[in-house]
Amino acid sequence: MRYLFLIFISIALTACGQSEYDIAFDAYQAQDYETAFKKISVLAESGDARAQNILGLMNERALGVKRDYTEAAKWYSKAAEKGVAESQIRLAQLYIQGIGVNRDYWEGMKWARKAAVQGNPEAEANIGYMFYDGIGVKQDYKEAIKWYRKAAEKDWVSAQHDLGVMYENGRGVDKDIAVAIEWYRKAADKGYIASQSNLNNLYQKNIGVPEDDAEALAWFMNAAKEKHLMAQYKLGMIYYLGEQTEQDYIQAYAWVGISAVAGYKPAERVRDEIATHMTPEDLEKAKILAKELWERYGIKNDD
Repeated sequence: MRYLFLIFISIALTACGQSEYDIAFDAYQAQDYETAFKKISVLAESGDARAQNILGLMNERALGVKRDYTEAAKWYSKAAEKGVAESQIRLAQLYIQGIGVNRDYWEGMKWARKAAVQGNPEAEANIGYMFYDGIGVKQDYKEAIKWYRKAAEKDWVSAQHDLGVMYENGRGVDKDIAVAIEWYRKAADKGYIASQSNLNNLYQKNIGVPEDDAEALAWFMNAAKEKHLMAQYKLGMIYYLGEQTEQDYIQAYAWVGISAVAGYKPAERVRDEIATHMTPEDLEKAKILAKELWERYGIKNDD
């Protein structure tokens, strides 16, 4: 009776919408890769394109199975032929790198374009990179800009950075530091280290920043209050070093502090360094201000 009851429960769960794929995908998301691999393998063999895509990922990334690029390429190919954009771009990457398949830039571009036609931002960014570096195609900065922009406007962070690089250096577009900073900020605020570094370099050299000290301070203050991570860090540094305004350790600690909490690692060391210059009373004031600033301007995961 107990066995029949368990069967009944299993059937009831399936009837309630828990398909075999749902169960397998739940295990995959829960990082129960052993269970996921067993169930997804059966579904992939039966022709389920979604399962074939995940099986490709599991083989490529060694999730619950030994890394096998050839096997990954096999399953990506099956799902790609069925129109799964995620598999199409992964297959494109394997062809471009010559991993698991013979390097073939034409095949790489073919599959990237198929995914891009479906609006896949990773594919669009990938095509932009191929045109930027002349990989399998004639180098063409204007084409690179076009594809980077498509992906960047869909919030693909690496494309936002790459678009910033193009505007900063005037490649395929008129040089425009203000626009470069705009794109760098979008990527930097998501934690993209290369954009954080590029912004920091521009800010240190006062490139794209008002020349007048008072205007520069107001410029960084406005950007900081708009929740731009590197502007918050730079504003803290301005107060710390007293370069464009009077030195103020309390303001410095607070602004650098919230950029550290938001994930900018170099800010942690600077915040702690600032604290060594402060009295216990001022440090307490700085911590209270930092909490207030974080509540109003902190870059949180749900922003």
